[in-house]
Amino acid sequence: MAKITHVDIAGIDGGKLKSFYGDLFDWNITRRDIPTFDYYDIETEGELTAGIRHEPEGRAEITIYIEVDDVEAYVEKAKSLGVNIRIPPMQYGDLKFAVIEDPEKNPVGLTQAKSN
Repeated sequence: MAKITHVDIAGIDGGKLKSFYGDLFDWNITRRDIPTFDYYDIETEGELTAGIRHEPEGRAEITIYIEVDDVEAYVEKAKSLGVNIRIPPMQYGDLKFAVIEDPEKNPVGLTQAKSN
């Protein structure tokens, strides 16, 4: 069964979001070393559960990531259902991922562990 594994919170001012969520919920939020953009990891109860993306040219949105057994197959299925593919399947370290949009244009991330 596909399960939700991660949530990204994106906004024009990532630092402001980091401060807000950290102060509101006392979350441990740290900057990840990604040279091309600001990204912050959110830990809750000692586990990495979410992140904050700084999107200065983008828009505010929340993306859920769902773990599947075959990212390419799910992207093809999403295409057959008539939705937009925002980020085609790509490898990032040990994780393969893609981002599709639902019929209302909400982003939905798909992830697949390398061992799958």
